[in-house]
Amino acid sequence: MNLSKEQIEKKVNKLMSEYGEIIIKEILAWGVVSDVYSAMLIDKTTKKQTNIVVKYTKLNIEKSKIFSKKDIEESFFNAQATQNLDILIQNILSSNTPKIIKHFPESSITVMYNFTDEKFKLLQTRLLEKDISINSAKKLGETLAILRKDLQQNVNIQIESSQSQFNERFLELKVLLYNWRMDFYNQIEEDFLQENKYITWTDWDPKNFAIDNEWESMVFDLGRAIKCDPDFMLANLLWHLWLFVIAGYLENNSIFLEKVIEWFLEKYKEFDKLYEIDEKKFVNYFTASLLHRWMAMRWIDPRIANIIWEDSLKYACIHFWDMVFDKNNSITTIKKLFLLLQEIQD
Repeated sequence: MNLSKEQIEKKVNKLMSEYGEIIIKEILAWGVVSDVYSAMLIDKTTKKQTNIVVKYTKLNIEKSKIFSKKDIEESFFNAQATQNLDILIQNILSSNTPKIIKHFPESSITVMYNFTDEKFKLLQTRLLEKDISINSAKKLGETLAILRKDLQQNVNIQIESSQSQFNERFLELKVLLYNWRMDFYNQIEEDFLQENKYITWTDWDPKNFAIDNEWESMVFDLGRAIKCDPDFMLANLLWHLWLFVIAGYLENNSIFLEKVIEWFLEKYKEFDKLYEIDEKKFVNYFTASLLHRWMAMRWIDPRIANIIWEDSLKYACIHFWDMVFDKNNSITTIKKLFLLLQEIQD
């Protein structure tokens, strides 16, 4: 059974008794798998107060948050292990991650310093407040490149099945392409799974990324990393950002997205001089991910969802998909993709 806020506070105080007293305040982020609370740590000896966060990973996923038992069996069958993988990855990255005070793997609880005290803000918060600049596009691209390199060199563990995550993220595409365009779907599946010797972070949500006032970055919630095509990472980040474009929170439309790509390439070529973006794969991943988000509107921040009506997003996504995967004139380049996005937005 999942713990309530009061039960988490009681549990974490028992676990952290040598450090002092912990008072849990409001919830900062909630999700299908984990909840994050702001809290105060009162030092046992000095009585000094320190702002912290407490992350709790649920033992049971709410039935209302899943489509079927398969989601539990194949995607979230071991949420606790997913959190432990997140901590393992954080410890080997050269990128900034939240500073961990104590991790309790058997209790699904992690206690960390509150990075907002260091002037970091969630990328999602900066986007919603329009507190963003083109400098952050550079940092996003560079961080993506470094993270991709670090994961390929240092991590070889996954909790979730690569195939089950593919099914979760691309099922909508399979339904829409069924019968007459399955060659597109089959190609995407082959691309996604064939390069599965490297661990790839598949959850580039703006809630899992923070930027400070000097445009330094921080990444977290890395436990859903799996072995799959590392090229998925770039498309996964950019379609998340496009939601903020169509909601009016991110100005300059595709210019910001193009800059992320430009800086990602410049940085990643320091590690692999021969690397080039496979634009067709990018287009396919980007389009399929948009369809997936339309089917999961309940996970979009209400401030965005209230602007992008569900029906509007649904029809825009289907129209977009229909043009991208046109049998006789499919979209195969990033430039044409962004032009199409602009046309649909206008």
